[in-house]
Amino acid sequence: MTKAVGIAVGELHTTIGWADLETGRVRLTYRDLTDRKAVLEQVFKHVDKLKGYEGIGVAFPGLLYANQGIVRRSRSLGIKNLHIVKILEKRYKVPVFLTDISIACALGEKLFGAAKGYKDIAYVLMSAGIECGTILDNRVLIGKNGDAHEIGHTVIDVNSDVVCGCGRKGHWEAFCSANGIPVFTKHLLDTKYAGKDSALRKVKNLGFRDVFRLAKSDRIAKKIVEEIGRLNTIGIANITEIYDPQIIILGGSLAMELQGQLMGPVLRHIKKYTSRLNKVPKIALTSLGTETALYGAVADFL
Repeated sequence: MTKAVGIAVGELHTTIGWADLETGRVRLTYRDLTDRKAVLEQVFKHVDKLKGYEGIGVAFPGLLYANQGIVRRSRSLGIKNLHIVKILEKRYKVPVFLTDISIACALGEKLFGAAKGYKDIAYVLMSAGIECGTILDNRVLIGKNGDAHEIGHTVIDVNSDVVCGCGRKGHWEAFCSANGIPVFTKHLLDTKYAGKDSALRKVKNLGFRDVFRLAKSDRIAKKIVEEIGRLNTIGIANITEIYDPQIIILGGSLAMELQGQLMGPVLRHIKKYTSRLNKVPKIALTSLGTETALYGAVADFL
């Protein structure tokens, strides 16, 4: 086998690319916002144009039966019980492998990126939701239901009334994901900062970009961004204590866009929330950028 196609369906963006299996290089050929109403049609439109490959690797967010080739549920994309491997194999007549997108990112960084040479890795995928692909002692963590990556649904504030998209309160994803930040911001404006003047109150259809943009000039927005950073640090400290990785890599659309604004508070606060007995691991931004999941998606062919 000399070439494979990598498909990474993210909660915010979908990317597709070529993998040269002799050199290990991946070349991005398509990237656009994920079409939540027509994910498969979006994939078909581009992959139908590609020729000369002998396999397809797919990285997908959500809860998977990866060994069965099924996306059990991707809440952010509104997908349930999608037999994606069966569909793609029938259409393209080649072997297809399915991997959770955060695990694909961890594999991509281990094989070709910032985690090369490490055996204990945690890749925190920060996008519409929050996931963590984890490799310990060179073994991928899967879990009994294949959901070991769902770190975004760990509780980081037991007293909070902020509701996660899953319906529970206090989850990391509810405060710090691209979908959660606007909800958390509005909650703080109505509670902790009720009656306080802020440019945030004037923004229609408030998004995470607005919050971080205004933090450069608005006092309340700056405090909210600091609180988001503190809560992110708690989540990352939990990963440190639970998995004891050598390196934690932050990636995904949110991390790529915010970079220093996201990393700064984490690096400042991390020692406050980790045990004195446990050395803080190296924390870094993804080195492969938007192509990270593509590398991991084709890992089964390499």
